[in-house]
Parts: sequence; structure tokens; C-alpha cells
Amino acid sequence: MSSDVELDLGGGGAPTVRLATVSALELRLRLAAGQQELVQAQHRLMEHYTRLEQREQQTTSPAEERDTVRDWAEFVRLADRLTVENDDCRSLRGVPPPAGGGTLWGYPESARRHPTIVDHRVLDTPNHLRGVDTTQVRMAASVPTSMVIGGHTALIAPDGAGRWSGLFLRTAALVEFMTHHFDCLWSRSVPLAERQTGESDGPTAVQSQILRLAASGAKDEAIARSLGRSPRWVRRHFELLSERLGASNRLTLGVAAAQRGWI
Repeated sequence: MSSDVELDLGGGGAPTVRLATVSALELRLRLAAGQQELVQAQHRLMEHYTRLEQREQQTTSPAEERDTVRDWAEFVRLADRLTVENDDCRSLRGVPPPAGGGTLWGYPESARRHPTIVDHRVLDTPNHLRGVDTTQVRMAASVPTSMVIGGHTALIAPDGAGRWSGLFLRTAALVEFMTHHFDCLWSRSVPLAERQTGESDGPTAVQSQILRLAASGAKDEAIARSLGRSPRWVRRHFELLSERLGASNRLTLGVAAAQRGWI
């Protein structure tokens, strides 16, 4: 059964927003639908990206801006080299294509601390993350392809179904676009620690008080007086909560907190 929660989102005279908390089942259905939309969007992104590459190939020398990756074995070799030679890599790790024989892409020593998003099915492989800094690993419901970004290059795995080759990109604008794509997926992925414990840790006792007071309609100044602190201190806690839940403003923070049962 759903119920309503009032949350003051502005802290400075902004209107009070009424949020509907939902049942766990309804929330799971919404999250599942959202994940499916994300996967479909990722596939559309790769299709559009392939068309863009074909267009640019007509006007730009391939030798100057890109190389193709023939197969999964070559992708793994290039990915290992890229992660060894660069300290600022990001990586997506999807399920290897059928042509790869199910061989997983390993973790060179230098790659064990890089931000990494993995398909949840990859985590079922025993000892796959041995020696890896798991605080830098997040899990997604589906990662449609594997990719490494680093050193002003982006390496994308071959499809495996034969529709398109893998790519080694050097064009600055395209590498920046793929980096943005990674960062968006990172913000929507689940930290590995939450998967291992089955749920994320809740807010601190103070943060719970702040959320409850805000839900009752109290503004930042009133919350600060109630807790004997400054409005700036209260706003800082809102910032920490927003960062933790991936919220971009007080509205999305209120929705995320209500969905997790924090208010």
C-alpha cells in the first residue's frame, strides 16, 4: 500500500512536495522497468555510434583516428596494455561474446584499483575479483559491451555476433562522449558492497533526524535550531546524502530516500 510523505525540498521558502512512498514490490517493478529502458538505450547508443563511425570514416583517415579490433582475444590483449600504461582508466566488463569462448578478461596489477562496472553475471564466476579493490567496483543489471577508457583513448570490445568490429578510438570528442556514458552508468550502478550485504547501510542517526524533520516540513534553519547546529551544517548533510544516493537536487533526494524507506 502506498502512503504520502511531505518533504520540504528548498529550505528557503520553496514549496513542500508530497511524495508517495511505494511498496517494495512496486518499487522493484519500477526499477526493473528502468533497467530495461537503460539496456535498450545502451543498445541504441551503440547502433548510433556505429553509424557515426561509418560517416566519419568517409572523411577522416582511419589510421589517424581509429583502429579496428578483430576479435575478443585482441581486445583482451589491448585492454591489458591500456590499463598497465595508464593510471586513469575506467572499465566496463560485460559477459564475453560467444566467439570469446567464455574467457573472462583478467585484472592486471595496475587495473585492480580502477573504477569498474561489471555485469552482474560476471560476478558469479568464482574468484573473478580476487585481489581487486572492490570499493572501486559497481554492478549493473546488464552491461551490453566491454570497454576501457584511458590515456585519451577508448577501447570497445567486438560485438561477437559479427555485426560490427571492435574499436580503438583516439578522437577526443568521441573519447569524451564514451567517458560521459561511463560516468552516467556508474551513477546508476550498485556498489559491490551493497550486493554482498544484500542492502546498503542506512543513514546515520543525525541524517535520519534531518530527513524526518525535512519530511515534516521543517526548513534548514528550523532543522538547525532543533539540532543545535548551523544551517550550513544541515546543508552539508543534505549534500552528503545527495552524493550517496546519486541525487541531483532535493527533489530527487527526497524520492530516493523515500524509496529506500529512510523517511
